[in-house]
Amino acid sequence: MKNIKNISVIGLGLIGGSLAIALKNIKKDIIVTGFDRDPESVSIALYRKIIDIAAGSYKEAVTDADLVIIATPVRLIADIAFEIKDHLKPDTIVTDVGSAKLNIVEKINKIFPKGVIFIGGHPMAGSENEGVLSAKSDLFLNAYYILTPTDTTRSEALVSLHNLFTKIGAKVITVSPVEHDKIVALISHLPHILSTNLVALVDNKQKSIKNLFKLCAGGFRDMTRIAASNPKMWVDISLENKEEIINSIDDYIDFLKRFRESLTTNNEEYIREHYDSAKEARLNLPKYIDKDISKLYEVRVEMSDIKGVLSEITLAISSAGVNIEDISIFHSTEILGRGILKILVHGENAGAISKEALEKLGHQASIKKVIGEDE
Repeated sequence: MKNIKNISVIGLGLIGGSLAIALKNIKKDIIVTGFDRDPESVSIALYRKIIDIAAGSYKEAVTDADLVIIATPVRLIADIAFEIKDHLKPDTIVTDVGSAKLNIVEKINKIFPKGVIFIGGHPMAGSENEGVLSAKSDLFLNAYYILTPTDTTRSEALVSLHNLFTKIGAKVITVSPVEHDKIVALISHLPHILSTNLVALVDNKQKSIKNLFKLCAGGFRDMTRIAASNPKMWVDISLENKEEIINSIDDYIDFLKRFRESLTTNNEEYIREHYDSAKEARLNLPKYIDKDISKLYEVRVEMSDIKGVLSEITLAISSAGVNIEDISIFHSTEILGRGILKILVHGENAGAISKEALEKLGHQASIKKVIGEDE
């Protein structure tokens, strides 16, 4: 596993600043260098001891870095990758925090020279507050942190990044860039678009209906809270993931049309089933979030040291709907180029599901419960 000591964070806002201080606090020998095009943000980060070193340029920030985190708005990520590409040492790991992945991963993999490793990242964390002044070390505690490796991602780099972000308290999972963009379009991007459009609709209607905004109650306020988020950021996100957002909007429109038709035809049964099923799904949501330690399983896989094997294995497990909690590799001292991959997974029947997914790809896997009898 790669020993990461020198970390560079480019973009010292809420996410970048919080990552910097969280990673700096892992152990004393980690040195965090920060750079931001806003000198005031750099000064604040240095004053608050969020970073150890303030860089004056991209080159200065990344020259000796083992890990570079690009924590800027999504529209700038590829441009910054181009700025730093000639100043990275071989085997440097680069990641980002963008909330759309496929376009970024494809662009950056074409930009970086051979030897530099890019692994897309997306921490599912945030705050209503912005900027480095709001940065805090526990922002990622129990938050999902998504990594999006490809079939060419080096195993050692992925394990290093996975373990590093696990140490700051995040629940690290791996999915493909394509699957990531489909997921966030539905659970993050579409809700924001629905929220902003509902506000726009009511704002338009208030021109002809007096006191409309004055009478807006809890339901409207709850659903539209996120409409007050940074508009510039959401313009970038919407354009970066537009294909999947369009697909999600089309699917949502189909559901609305179905509901509209049920009202038109007085289909009381459909309406009742709609509300009942939605209520049940929403009440069951905590079941998918809360962790039950009795559902932790250890999956062991014999793995050859071939580029892309780890990504194949982790993507197979994640695509089967299983959460990966931790990853470690034990290299064989007897057989050159082989080792044992140990993966900690969580969920109902997670061990059996993982094993089945791996065996479909031709991998031999053994599983056991972390607490309880071996399976």
